[in-house]
Amino acid sequence: MANKKTNRTIVVFAKAPIPGEVKTRLMPFLSAGKAAALHRNLVNHTLRTVACLPHYTVELWVGSQHSWWDELAGQYGLAVFEQRGENLGERMSFALENTLQRSEQVVIVGTDCPSISAQYLQQAFDGVEQGGVVIGPADDGGYVLLGLNRSLPWLFNAMPWGGDDVFATTVARLQQAELNWLELESLMDIDRPEDLIRLEQLRPDLTLGLGI
Repeated sequence: MANKKTNRTIVVFAKAPIPGEVKTRLMPFLSAGKAAALHRNLVNHTLRTVACLPHYTVELWVGSQHSWWDELAGQYGLAVFEQRGENLGERMSFALENTLQRSEQVVIVGTDCPSISAQYLQQAFDGVEQGGVVIGPADDGGYVLLGLNRSLPWLFNAMPWGGDDVFATTVARLQQAELNWLELESLMDIDRPEDLIRLEQLRPDLTLGLGI
């Protein structure tokens, strides 16, 4: 008998907290060390938010090997998977296709959005169940969340990752394919120096000791 699929899985994409390799757009406003410390805070915040939610499976997908992953896996009870691909689009497409072999509905999130909540994720999964594609836009023109119930590799190919039109390009592709999608509330992610001021106001605990 075939294994029954998990109903809903949250895929968390994370980078290793290596100074000089994470949150580089916040430098030199923050030192490389402080940028990496902020990254750690955001990863932990995301995992605290999602790992204890009932009715969901949570997977941590990492970009490179690091001793921190074993610590997080033990702390939050997560399975850790390795990202594969030459760019973000290839890595996301691989993770989604892989996870969809085990789960009927998948929502992928990064670790840059301090406003991700249980309610937001519930809205996302409800949207996936009803329509198949859900996008949570970011205020800077990207997106903080993507939900699917089937593999759509063309949604990730040749995407201008890191630019301010990722969300618009994604929507245009969905329109061209004549697919319905649900757009959630736009949220802030932490990529630019000006985002730090809003983060300090919203979640000062995540910036403690950074001298912002």
